[in-house]
Amino acid sequence: MTISTLENRIKVMDEEYIEVAHGRTILEQGEEGSGFYILQSGSLEVIKDDILLSVLMYPGTIFGEMSDILGKSRTCTVRAKKASKITHIQAGDMTEFIQNNPRIGMKIIKTLASRLDRTTQKLTDTTRESPLWTVRK
Repeated sequence: MTISTLENRIKVMDEEYIEVAHGRTILEQGEEGSGFYILQSGSLEVIKDDILLSVLMYPGTIFGEMSDILGKSRTCTVRAKKASKITHIQAGDMTEFIQNNPRIGMKIIKTLASRLDRTTQKLTDTTRESPLWTVRK
């Protein structure tokens, strides 16, 4: 079951469907976060400190959740690479939201684990290219 079909089962009062024009900023690094988003269609750029980190293009991709989970400001800017449709979920208390929506909670966990895996691989690749950081036996 995809996150798109799960959306109809989300037990929250406040969800908003948004059409985003090409080039529009959805999230700004450093701003206070409120809720998370689900990509329905289109593609989005994820930018941190003016560096393009990723392009989101798969329907059902969750983004913007880290701010609510960590209780910190937004860690990245997300901008529409092309016209896109997204859903904003105003989750409120993330612990309560995940308890009430365990399948979406599991999707968030898998999303975070996948990001960590990709980041670890990038760090490993970078370390191979720069022996300064390599641990020698």
